Amino acid sequence: MEPAERERQYKPERVRGAERSVQVQVGSLGGFDLRPSRFFVWTGEAREGRERVLPFGTAPRNLKIPRRPRELDAGPVHVRTLGNPAMTVALAAVQVTRRLRKAVR
Repeated sequence: MEPAERERQYKPERVRGAERSVQVQVGSLGGFDLRPSRFFVWTGEAREGRERVLPFGTAPRNLKIPRRPRELDAGPVHVRTLGNPAMTVALAAVQVTRRLRKAVR
């Protein structure tokens, strides 16, 4: 097998037009999905229909530069990211800070 063919086999396709995110699932307890514009929380293994959403007050902004989704398993914890996780957390923190400041005024 050629190196280019092997690389295509192991690397997931790049995603464009989706919001950056950091998703953590902790076994059957539940999980969360942090995005710069909102925060999802759910209990149990199934997310669909059981999630609660906390919007941060801004419209979602999709990635213009294609990014590969990354996944990591550490025991019962499954982490999935799209885009740089540090940047995702930072952007969400800015939105939360702005919303809190606005609420205090």
